[in-house]
Amino acid sequence: AGGRARWLLCEGVAGSNSVAMCSAQRWWSPLSCRAASGVAGTAEGLAMQARTLLLQAIGSSEAWQCSGRAGLAVDDLQEELAALHKQVVSLGSEALGNQLNLADLSVLCRMLTAAGFLPDRRLFVAGATQLRKHLSSGSCTGATFDAGAGLALAACEAGEEQSLGSELVGELCAAGAARTHGENALGGTGAAALALAAAAAGRADGPLLEALLIRCSLREIDLCPAMLGDLRLAALLAGPAATEQLDIRALSFLRTLCLDARLDDPRLALLPAEAGAFDEALTPFEAEVSESLGQCEIPHARAALASGLFLPLSAVQAGGASVLGGAAARGQLAIFAEDAAARAVYINDQSKRSAFQRWKYRAVAAAGWRVFPVEDGRWRALAGREERSGHLKELLLAGPLEPTI
Repeated sequence: AGGRARWLLCEGVAGSNSVAMCSAQRWWSPLSCRAASGVAGTAEGLAMQARTLLLQAIGSSEAWQCSGRAGLAVDDLQEELAALHKQVVSLGSEALGNQLNLADLSVLCRMLTAAGFLPDRRLFVAGATQLRKHLSSGSCTGATFDAGAGLALAACEAGEEQSLGSELVGELCAAGAARTHGENALGGTGAAALALAAAAAGRADGPLLEALLIRCSLREIDLCPAMLGDLRLAALLAGPAATEQLDIRALSFLRTLCLDARLDDPRLALLPAEAGAFDEALTPFEAEVSESLGQCEIPHARAALASGLFLPLSAVQAGGASVLGGAAARGQLAIFAEDAAARAVYINDQSKRSAFQRWKYRAVAAAGWRVFPVEDGRWRALAGREERSGHLKELLLAGPLEPTI
């Protein structure tokens, strides 16, 4: 009662694959990238620092093309990440684009977007220009395809799913990046990055998803637990129209290793070490919304995991929302208080909902939940409990968000 659905908090953990469980300590540990201090302040130094941070956040020695969001969201890193972003802004996108190669531009963009920043679009354009030169040459290596896949995912994480990110996915596939075999095929991490980018952009049809999953299966040794979570998210975003077409090899890999993996969600980094500490699991904004839900007489769970998806505030039964009518009366409510603390908006542009947050909404809605975001700016303009409770009732009455690509 009272929304304390303890079993939900543990769901998705007990069901996680053994690789993820054994590796959890490694990719949640505090990080540092002091090794790049000797070249700090230069374009090369920033790229080295970004690579080191991202690799350690993922728990990998060399694969950086996808995941890393939860590892980069830990409190110990925020000062260092903010300083790195400040240096990127100080050096400028034009200088960085001129001085860095494709791999360094890709890893810099990927680290910034995985950490929750919205980079200058000119960085992506510079990287895309270099990638297109490689693709037009007709002699791309696997490393080039991997860097391109990482850049495509970073562009999608920056909200470019329907523009540059989608274009890069299409161009990589046209150049043969999605082949399953061959000396110049993608590595496992590159294939996972391209799968998620394609799914986010709405381009992951059955044949493409199948080819990339088979490539991941062949290069399974490249993949860390968080990358399996990205593949799970890719399958959720692609939907049954794609996954129902998979052959037995791709489907077996997806079911065996990916469908029990937790998503690489930066919000999970804020959870307390001890399960059941529901008050500590909420951000201050989430706690305020929870209080207002209580005033609306809507019993709800705090900090639940359902099918691998983290729901800060949720109600399986409509409870007090039933009197409002509409979709809210049918229950399965997932309420998200959107601010930087919850990693729902970009750190350096908090007026914009992050792309990853939108992907989560698509996945949550596909799992049968009704999504109700509560925006921080509007909430702060409300005076007192009555106005906030009234605002929540209006949101629920208006109906859930309809997540789109």
